[in-house]
Amino acid sequence: MAFLRFIPLAYLSWLIGKLANLPLPQPLARWSILIFSRLYGVNVDSAAKPLSEYRSIGDFFTRDLIPEIRPVADGFVSPVDGTLRSVENLVGRDSITQVKGRSYSLERLLAEDEQVDLLATGQVWNFYLSPRDAHHIYAPIDGMIIRTVHIPGKLWPVNDWALHSIDGLFAVNERVVTYVRTDRGLVAVVMIGATNVGRISLAYMTLETNVAPWSRKTLRAFDHIQGIPVARGQKIGTFKMGSSVIVVAQDTMREMSLPTTPAAVQYGQALSEL
Repeated sequence: MAFLRFIPLAYLSWLIGKLANLPLPQPLARWSILIFSRLYGVNVDSAAKPLSEYRSIGDFFTRDLIPEIRPVADGFVSPVDGTLRSVENLVGRDSITQVKGRSYSLERLLAEDEQVDLLATGQVWNFYLSPRDAHHIYAPIDGMIIRTVHIPGKLWPVNDWALHSIDGLFAVNERVVTYVRTDRGLVAVVMIGATNVGRISLAYMTLETNVAPWSRKTLRAFDHIQGIPVARGQKIGTFKMGSSVIVVAQDTMREMSLPTTPAAVQYGQALSEL
């Protein structure tokens, strides 16, 4: 995997995204989706639409699920279908564990100071989405979206090789941070871009990353002065392919016990019950 250091991953991801979203004739689209689903073990019965209505792999990748199969629990819930890789209590700005022997700072992850002090003694949850998972991101708690930050960066993969090889992986990849103010404190939902995940889109505002990888990339921040109401289990964003989501919750939520990881999760599932 070290050869990836010599490949322009932003351009590669943009190209793969274009190819994955090319509309195909209906029989070819269905066969492609069936092959993809069998290869990765996707549960096609959970898709909200029949397979015949998806026109590309990319279209199927961003499928909605049948709402009734994902009841949303009370409290603080999983924002994705996937694997909870890790969860830990933070003890300061420099304490987020990537893997044993590698860590990165909360300040690097969020790329700004304004919210770091509130979150530096909270909890951080790291979720991984594999190709078999649905690729929407949902609000983990009721609240008001008060700020959105798009942070340009690399598009390294987020697999085990990258975790052990790339310093500060989640703090150097491109990412979008959604800040939610809740009755229990502040929550940051960090959507991490990765190889073949050149595009992240938001449901509550017009923003899409890596639309043109050759364009100039600078940090963009948007304050939502009136706040945007959001309910737990409500869609807030979409990965065009698989990646990771990091949730950082203020220490007012730290009474939750830490589960054993890794653990399979579904969006809407109560994290306190893991």
